[in-house]
Order: sequence, then structure tokens, then C-alpha cells
Amino acid sequence: MQEPRTPEGAGVTLEGLDTVLDDDYDAPSTGRLEFVTSADGTRIAVDVSGSGPAVMVIGGGLNDRFMFGAFAQMLSEQFTVYNYDRRGRGDSGYGDPDQYTIEREIDDLRAVVELAGEPALVFANCTGGIIAVHAAASGVPIAKLAMYEPPYNYPKITPDQMARLKQLLVEDRREEAVTLFGLEVVGFLTPETLDNFKQHPAWKGFEANARSTLYDSIIDADHSSIPFDLLPKITVPTFILCGAETAASIRDAMVTLSEEIADAELVFLEGEVHVPDQRKCAPLVTNFFLS
Repeated sequence: MQEPRTPEGAGVTLEGLDTVLDDDYDAPSTGRLEFVTSADGTRIAVDVSGSGPAVMVIGGGLNDRFMFGAFAQMLSEQFTVYNYDRRGRGDSGYGDPDQYTIEREIDDLRAVVELAGEPALVFANCTGGIIAVHAAASGVPIAKLAMYEPPYNYPKITPDQMARLKQLLVEDRREEAVTLFGLEVVGFLTPETLDNFKQHPAWKGFEANARSTLYDSIIDADHSSIPFDLLPKITVPTFILCGAETAASIRDAMVTLSEEIADAELVFLEGEVHVPDQRKCAPLVTNFFLS
């Protein structure tokens, strides 16, 4: 195994692990489960809760809808929240990995927005933010866009890492695939925190969603550079959240996004890293959506 490539500030510290994850990433569903069919026929599971303007929640790497359950519950007090499983995780279908591109994810989001029947308020975490940027630029009906650290300027997955990940997934070695993805590809794990993560309830969810690491790795390989051609096409109000202690490369990228998107606001959260504290983010996102 190659040495982990965690940029400085990207990993979750051992001391902060329990605070960041606590119960947020193992929250039960409180809504009704619905399904939509994406353009390629893949079925997408959507947890719908609350009432009010429509909010879409797009998870990041290894996130299924349960991992943003606490966030969805908080927003459902004032919105109808559509918290969906991205393809390859939770109750959604996997689709055809040989035909996978980021456009499949945009189609999935479009199908969920069509379920809502109105232009949506969108919150997107991590790679979900990269999907949301492409969706907003391509004309998916989005009223406002909030993002937590879309991982631009992050080191790209190497061909060797991609080959090893694919082989682990072919052999259904899920724990090893998640470990490779967390330590080497994304860097949200460190050797010091790996054992603690494996004891957290979220780890079982990570293993269940292991096949989705291929899709996020493809996004990493193809779309981790800042898309300067797309950003001027985003005309909706945009709210960018970033941990003040996260990797410097991502912090710099968030500054660039806030400068290149016409109507964008950037907020740094003191003491936070790449795994968002949902209880800090939810009130800020709520205020932005209501403003």
C-alpha cells in the first residue's frame, strides 16, 4: 500500500472524531421513502420529510441518506426535504459502471427535482458539490445552492489506486476498498483514526456503500480541477461553507469559487475540517435558504 496522501488539515483528528460523527452519521429516517427513475433507468431512493419549499440533499463520498438524516431532520422543520441515496448506495440502484460519468448523477438529481415539482434549494456535501456545480451550470432547476467543501484542487486518484480499488470491488473486499478510499484517495482517514472509524456505526454504512467509491473516484479523476468554464454559468445565489482547519488546497479552492460565481458567499467555520458538523451547518443553510 502506498503512503496515505492526506493533505495537511484534511483528516479528522482523533480528538475530534466523536464530536464530528456522534449521532449525525447514523440517524434514522423520519420521512417516507419514494423512488424515481433516472434517465438511464437506474432507480433512485428518496426520503421525503417535512413541508415547505423543496430542499435537495446530495451526499458526498460513501454518504447515503441516513448519514445526513440529522441534517434533513433539522431542515424539515421549515422545508420539504428530499434526502436521496446517490446511485450505488443505500436503496438506490447501482447503474452500469461502464457507462458512468458525472452526467448520470446530474440526471439523478434532475429526476429528484422533477419529483418535487418545483425549482429546488440544493445542499451538497463534498463530491455532491461537484455534481451540484455541474447541475447548476447545465440548467437543472435550482433556486439556491449551498455547498460544503466540494473537493476541488485535491490530489487526483492515481492509476495504481484506481486499479487496486476496482480489483477490491470485483472481489467484494469492502472493508479494504473503503480503507483504500478513505486513506489514500480522499484522505478523510489517517492511520491514527482508522481503528476508531471502524468502531463507529457509520463504518457499516461505509462498507455497505463500498461500490460507490468507484463513482466518486471517477469524479475525482475527471473533475477535481476547478471548472472555470462552468462557474460563470451559475447564476443562482450560492452559499459555500468550508472548515477553517481543512486542507489549504480546498480552502483556496473555495475562495476561488466564491470569486468566480457571480452571486456567492463564503463562510469559514472555525475548528471544522472536511467532515461537516451537521448541527453547525443546518442553521446556516436554513438561514441562507430563507433569506
